[in-house]
Amino acid sequence: MNRNPRPSPRAPRDPEEIADELSERRSRALEEPLDLRLRRREPYPLVEVRNPLHRTAYLVMFPTFPDRDPALCTCTDFARRGLGTCKHIEAAAQWLRRHADAPVPPAPGPPRSLSEIWNEVDRRIDRMARSRRPESIRIRDAGAALFEPAPQG
Repeated sequence: MNRNPRPSPRAPRDPEEIADELSERRSRALEEPLDLRLRRREPYPLVEVRNPLHRTAYLVMFPTFPDRDPALCTCTDFARRGLGTCKHIEAAAQWLRRHADAPVPPAPGPPRSLSEIWNEVDRRIDRMARSRRPESIRIRDAGAALFEPAPQG
């Protein structure tokens, strides 16, 4: 007998409930005092979103900006809720639209091409199979390649 009243994240949900949750993320993006910084623009925009009240910082990636559908965030809400968005993505998308000419801080090294980034993800996935670390940490390590700067050589 299932004693957990919460629905599974993969279970079909009521469209009205989803609409309410999306609206909540958009409202929180406007209401909370978030500090946004463009980390890089190429090969895709990467925005750091900090919340000084909660002392948190997350990275938001827009592989096909201005399209937000494939956006990714490193926060727990994005990973767990399955909405395809969070307040950090909502805030970063609005910020990028309003600050199209924002300067990018100097990069620590040359930008990586998309093929270099995905080759690194593939390399880490291959390495995952040989690791004894928990799966959640192994997957996080592979995905982190999407957000990291080019290695210093």
